[in-house]
Amino acid sequence: RSVANHLNDIAKDHPALVAEWIETHLPEAAPERRALLRHASRTLIKRGDARVLKAWGLGRRFAGEATLVVSPKRVVLGDTVELSLTLHSTAKRTQKLAIDYAVHHVKADGRASAKVFKGWLLELAPGETRELVKRHSMRPVTTRRYHAGRHVVDLRINGEVRAEGAFDLKL
Repeated sequence: RSVANHLNDIAKDHPALVAEWIETHLPEAAPERRALLRHASRTLIKRGDARVLKAWGLGRRFAGEATLVVSPKRVVLGDTVELSLTLHSTAKRTQKLAIDYAVHHVKADGRASAKVFKGWLLELAPGETRELVKRHSMRPVTTRRYHAGRHVVDLRINGEVRAEGAFDLKL
C-alpha cells in the first residue's frame, strides 16, 4: 500500500513515468499486484490520463448518450446534492466505463476549482440504458472552504467530460 501511495505521489509530478511503469507491470500482474497498481493509478485515472485508462481497458470513448440531472438547484451549506445519471449505450459491444464527476467549487475570488470524485466502474451492454444515483454532501469539511455561488458539476466517462449540471450554494 505504501508503494502504491508513493507511485501515486510521483504521478502528480511525473505522470508519463508512472504511466509507463503501469503499462509495463499491469499485463502479467497477479490480483494482489493489480490492486496495488489500481491504487497507484488513482490520480492519473481521475485526471483522465489516456495511457493509464487504456492500460486498464478504459481507453475507448463512450458510445452513447449521458444525461446528468443535479438536484436541488439551490443548496444550503450542509445539505446534499443528488446526481442522477442516465446512460444509454449505442455501441455494438459491451463497454467498460469509469465514471467520475468533478465539482467546480467556487473560490473566494469567484473563480472555480475542480475536485474530482470517484463515481462508478461498470460495464454497459449494447443498447442498455442504466440509471445511476450518487449523493454528494456539501457539509463543511476541514480540507475545503466553501463559498456561495454557482457550482458546476461535470460528468467524466473514461476521462472525457460527457455531461454537465450545476447548483447554487448558499452559506
